[in-house]
Amino acid sequence: MNKTTKIIITAIIIIMLAAGFFAFFVGRKPTVTDEQTGTGKFPDSGESAGRTSSRILGEGASSSRTGKETPQNVLTQLTKNAISGAAYYGPPALTSQGDVGRGTTTALYMERATGHIYKINLDGTNKIRLSNATVPKSFEASWSYKSDKMAVRYFEDPVAGSVKLTVKTFLASIGHLLKATSTSEAELKGLAMPATVSEIAVSPAEDKIFYLNSLDNDTTEGVVADFNNKNQKKIFELPFGEFNVSWPTKDNIVLLTKPSAKADGYLYFLNAKTGALTKILGNMKGFTALVSPNGEKVAFSLTSKDGVKTGLFDVKQKTYSELGFDTFADKCVWGKKNNPPTGRMIYCAIPARISGPNQPDGWYQGVVSFNDGVWSKNVSTGESQNILSRFGADIINIFISDDENYLIFTDKNDGTLWSLKLKKD
Repeated sequence: MNKTTKIIITAIIIIMLAAGFFAFFVGRKPTVTDEQTGTGKFPDSGESAGRTSSRILGEGASSSRTGKETPQNVLTQLTKNAISGAAYYGPPALTSQGDVGRGTTTALYMERATGHIYKINLDGTNKIRLSNATVPKSFEASWSYKSDKMAVRYFEDPVAGSVKLTVKTFLASIGHLLKATSTSEAELKGLAMPATVSEIAVSPAEDKIFYLNSLDNDTTEGVVADFNNKNQKKIFELPFGEFNVSWPTKDNIVLLTKPSAKADGYLYFLNAKTGALTKILGNMKGFTALVSPNGEKVAFSLTSKDGVKTGLFDVKQKTYSELGFDTFADKCVWGKKNNPPTGRMIYCAIPARISGPNQPDGWYQGVVSFNDGVWSKNVSTGESQNILSRFGADIINIFISDDENYLIFTDKNDGTLWSLKLKKD
């Protein structure tokens, strides 16, 4: 074989290979890389579910498990400025009392920079400022179950010669503000709590609060009181007070050790009447949890060698199952349809990807941020839906309207408030 023949044969082979590669890649669909997978067993006692997986498919796509999507959901940005907290305010029927907002679908929120309280329709219309009191550096606002009382947490400027900010708590009754109109504003009145109060939670069914109070002997007491901080009832005292607190059911207060990837976390139920303390879950690193409104199920997340994993725990049956997609439990909310709420539906913001071994620490510290979509799941049937594609928001403080027609949440990146109207089948 001469040199010219070899060159011709080589050229033909190269052309054939190129044509083959071209045909393969042009005819092939693009590969999705944002994939979430469940793992096998969860730690601690109880039975665990088998291995399952669910795929996050991107814009306008749906769960591979159900094939459903809801592209008609309507997303609305409610504020341009950062907020300290928000609440749903829209009783289901108009009454003879004539309170502003009754029979409508509205949200209340406190503006972070000023502390002013606003009311706005969940479609973004009819914004009204209700209060003219200035509460600068507020960072947390929690409302009572009727949304007519609130607990505000804010930073107080350090005293001369000190650089340490003091966290203060303010209890306010805002029923009179809800009668305000666009031309009238009322003063925010309330009660300042002691600076020793470290955490506070509001009852979902009564005008009561629960708070942790640090004592001089390095112990922490748990106190139930009304919104005037009267009728106080001390229900426990512990030599440890590093808890996040919430009050999801009428009788059970939740104590959750502050989450860290470097420490085992625990979840306790504290009976609001008797003070009985019951361990529900624990011995998990990076552990955080969200209890359903009926107290029967817990959505939880943990940090494993494979990353952040999310599961469901049945409190009565003491069994585990998988949520089907991975996120932080802080990014979820339980549905509250029916009376009492069943906790049947759960809605979660799902990041495109959670990476790195230092989670959720890095997220809490603001070192990392996520791009979330929103998914729903019926925990009874296992059916899940992609109800909002990712749009650049790192979703926190997600809650739902009483009729489950709206999700309301905050974008952690800029503190703005959003609503998502859910299309019903």
